[in-house]
Amino acid sequence: MLLADGSIHSDSEGPPKGLFVSGYIHDEKFFPEGDIEGEGSLGGAGHPGWIELFNGTFHGDETSRPPFPPYVKGVMTSDGFSPYSRRVVY
Repeated sequence: MLLADGSIHSDSEGPPKGLFVSGYIHDEKFFPEGDIEGEGSLGGAGHPGWIELFNGTFHGDETSRPPFPPYVKGVMTSDGFSPYSRRVVY
């Protein structure tokens, strides 16, 4: 899963450009295997929140519910989602 936009890419395409999480699809949900890989900037100025990895959706910190694991905390910027660290919360 490419973190910038939550898109899914197959292994046959090679690793995506940018920060991503490797994993697999089962029952139309993404299951991560490990932490964040790839190259790119962490954090920055933007809308703070998290991306839920089961479906690649971003939720802002003002959301009235907690994040559903697995997820990654970070900010949504004009260039897409940027994680605070390389850690996936399980």
